Amino acid sequence: MSALKQIEERAADWIAERDRALAGGAWTPERQAALDAWVAASTDHRVAWLRLDAAWREADRMVVMKHARATAAERAAETPARRGAWLRPSGRSSLSRWAVGVPAAFACVLLLLTLGPTLAPGGQKYQTEVGAREIVALKDGSRVTLNTATRVRAALVADRREVWLEGGEAYFEVAHDAAHPFVVHAGRHDITVLGTKFTVRRDGDDVRVQVSEGRVQVAAGKAPPTVLARNDAAIAEPDSVLVTHKTPKQIEADLNWLQGKLVFDQITIGDAAREFNRYNHRQLIVDDPEAARIEIGGVFDASNVDAFARLLGASFQLDVQTRGDEIRISRPKG
Repeated sequence: MSALKQIEERAADWIAERDRALAGGAWTPERQAALDAWVAASTDHRVAWLRLDAAWREADRMVVMKHARATAAERAAETPARRGAWLRPSGRSSLSRWAVGVPAAFACVLLLLTLGPTLAPGGQKYQTEVGAREIVALKDGSRVTLNTATRVRAALVADRREVWLEGGEAYFEVAHDAAHPFVVHAGRHDITVLGTKFTVRRDGDDVRVQVSEGRVQVAAGKAPPTVLARNDAAIAEPDSVLVTHKTPKQIEADLNWLQGKLVFDQITIGDAAREFNRYNHRQLIVDDPEAARIEIGGVFDASNVDAFARLLGASFQLDVQTRGDEIRISRPKG
């Protein structure tokens, strides 16, 4: 068994242990500390945990929704007398009913990780909505995690492995196959892989590549191809590639979107607003230049833009006005 496979199985064991313990009220601070230590031990541990935990939460939501639909159908078929009996308290708690769904939800996690291509029409096109994430398992053993509002097409046949990132952001874990290079097309840029883990983000013609393991080659227009190694990041322009080196901590922070989190390390409120707007229909509008230049740091829930706006009002005494799908941020008047 490969080392990565062992890490994934250990992550799955942690999820199963945690949720069994939570169902019985037996999850202790000591076990949480042990889990935190295991996750922090390496980037591979962290990525495996974030991916499986995200899939677990989505699968658990699916099980709960299925149970709710089934319960509604049963209630609709009941007689008034039986319906009244159903409303009376029983000896079984809601937590116990939830615990029954745990094995089914875990099975859904495994299904998401192993049968991803069968979930999309034709097995080649994948898309996420705003605020959503999806794990896609390709038939060559590679995996792709799609971030918010992301569109990809995949073509894995006998003589080639190609993925087109049409928009959004994706984290790639590519199965090694030297005879069949894995190529990601992002607009006018081609990222060629020999077996690695990396992120590609595309906003129109702007493409950003970040490598957490292995090496990739980025080709942009007429410029010579650029090779990125572990912890390298690049901004690909039409005819050039600008490369910077990041610390492992910065790389891990950038991967927090796998768990639905945004990590800001003293960036401006204007930049933070643009990140939040990728994940939410309700948009942050910072049309005050002074307010936009204020720096902020911390870890935030990507989907909770309202809480972030309240924080700006409380911590920086900014004026926060919500109108429909817009939250306007500015300096207080007067």
